[in-house]
Amino acid sequence: MNSAWWLTLQPSQRYRERVRAASLSLENPIFALESAAAIHGLPVFGTPRIHLYSPTGASSYRHSDITVHASANTREVVRVDGLQTTSALDTVVDLIRVLPLALAVAVVDAALARGLPVAAVRDRMDSQTNQRGVRNARAALELADARSESILESISRVVIAHLGYEQPDLQVSFVLEEGTSRVDFFWRSANIVGEADGEAKYTGEFAPTVQTVRQERRREVSLLRVTHRVARWGWADVWHPGRLDKILRDAGVPRLRPADPAVESILRNARTTAR
Repeated sequence: MNSAWWLTLQPSQRYRERVRAASLSLENPIFALESAAAIHGLPVFGTPRIHLYSPTGASSYRHSDITVHASANTREVVRVDGLQTTSALDTVVDLIRVLPLALAVAVVDAALARGLPVAAVRDRMDSQTNQRGVRNARAALELADARSESILESISRVVIAHLGYEQPDLQVSFVLEEGTSRVDFFWRSANIVGEADGEAKYTGEFAPTVQTVRQERRREVSLLRVTHRVARWGWADVWHPGRLDKILRDAGVPRLRPADPAVESILRNARTTAR
């Protein structure tokens, strides 16, 4: 493998390459959970293990960097780009049972953007005997919103709610001198815009260039002519909720209740911190 090329890849891209490498070295693998998500183009967080589904296995087990999952509930197996994987529907159900709430919401939002109905996810989950993580999964389905256009927007929305702030409107359009512009978040009661920067869109990769940065600066100046303030944040601010809390507080975003003292738990759990 070309090490220089490998270093240019984002973590999610590196993980996809690991999955493809596993498909070549393993005998007839069926990918599941994060590995299946990588194949389906759904969000993958951190550096997961390789996950496989065993339709006939009596019990789950680990070997090296691979976890093989057995289940009493049959998964639909499909082939995507030559790789066997659990279906997008089963993959979403499996993930939202085990991921922290905010990350689970991002998975559902991404699935909605690809045309998978919430009702189908709920029906598949209800048809299974496994009750692990059902409460978390149901909460994620309740919070899901197809209007979110990126992983960062989805996670931001959940963190904002758990920090106690008023929920913003999503994807609101403004008529500016340069034309119509749509913002990620808008707190109408306070006339404040929120922008979650630096994340790939669900509909395709987004890599900011010098030109797009300049355009964003001009756009922000125009937005400030018609709104009170523009609050911006990135991944690091959301991943450390105290930083996002300060950004929103300083911007004057209305707070409805105290922050949830367990807000960190919607971003991290044993699955995302221990591999």
